[in-house]
Amino acid sequence: MNSSPPEALVTPLTSALPKTRKDTPSLLTYRLMIFYRFALALVGGYVVAMLSAIVIADVFSEDRGSAAMSATLIAFILWSCAFIWVFMVNKALKATLGIVIPAVCLYAIYMMMGS
Repeated sequence: MNSSPPEALVTPLTSALPKTRKDTPSLLTYRLMIFYRFALALVGGYVVAMLSAIVIADVFSEDRGSAAMSATLIAFILWSCAFIWVFMVNKALKATLGIVIPAVCLYAIYMMMGS
């Protein structure tokens, strides 16, 4: 018959169980990350669009009506692109830097223009 000891026949349960991944976020964490990206896209996109409209309208100020209209249209395009950018990238830090760096650059240009 079988001459092996009974301990050899029993497999440990810990090796048979699937290991849970600790790097998967919980549902609340996932929803907070989505809310953060939405708020970043809404507020950060607005700031980038506002600053770009100010800078563009100030640069092309010879014909004020056309400058204001063109700056507004470009600002709407930039806001849409910022919204898409925030949800397109994989990391929240990359999304934040993609909004904050252009906003800081546009603000620096605005301050240098002396308006």
